[in-house]
Amino acid sequence: MELRAITDLARLKASFITGLVVVFGMIIASTESPLDYKLFLGFLVGLLLSASTNTINDILDREIDKYEKPNRPIPREGISINEAIVVFTLETLLGLFLTFYLNFYSFLLSVSVTILSLLYSWNLKNILLVKNIITSFGISSALIVGVFARNPDEISTDILLFFLLIFIIVVAFEMHKDIADVEGDRKNKKNTIPVRYGTQKTAILVISLYLLGMSLYYGILLTTGNFFELLFLVVDVFIIIVLIPIFKLLKHHDDIAYIHKTRKYTMGVLFLITGSLIVNFLT
Repeated sequence: MELRAITDLARLKASFITGLVVVFGMIIASTESPLDYKLFLGFLVGLLLSASTNTINDILDREIDKYEKPNRPIPREGISINEAIVVFTLETLLGLFLTFYLNFYSFLLSVSVTILSLLYSWNLKNILLVKNIITSFGISSALIVGVFARNPDEISTDILLFFLLIFIIVVAFEMHKDIADVEGDRKNKKNTIPVRYGTQKTAILVISLYLLGMSLYYGILLTTGNFFELLFLVVDVFIIIVLIPIFKLLKHHDDIAYIHKTRKYTMGVLFLITGSLIVNFLT
């Protein structure tokens, strides 16, 4: 078994981001100094449970990946099926154990998301929009797991708007990726928005969702009175500059290289938004 196979199964970058989202939730819900060892435990919870979801998805998709993604760990024989099942089991059990240690409400939410992810990987992934919604809910709910871990009574309107913002942008981000994957998805008879309605209409929907997410972002800043602070004005300028190429998706909706490039831009915007909102909640 290759060590790299375990990290590849986990899709380490995506799992790392989910871990950070849990940490963000813990920080914004803290009534005292947020810096303690529980932040690291929260990060591990998000990392492990996201990794377990990605691992079981590779296990169940192994026959498709033989043809579409032969460099994935299982098709390239970097790890056996039985070894991958052991890795998935350990990731899930350890992640849930740490969540229970953080807070019982965090544990219940994490169990619910884990079950939903398993159902998706097993039999729900070919229902239109289910992939996008469940993937997005898994990441955005990590914010609430973090909030519960610190203070279950701290679910304010602003935090719910933050959750909704992450949810909408990740749905758009996943749909953005589906545009690039449309040919492979069509061959495998996957039921995605681009396969069903075409890449141009999907590009319009993706742009609309990004704009909706930005509206929520500015709404949060306005309700907290920080909209005109210098820091947020600087962030706003960067966001606008980065988002301009996204509108060109309407013209380049068939250009796979351009689609992947603009997804990197939107990832940068998501980090800018998240970072500035954390500062917003702490000031």
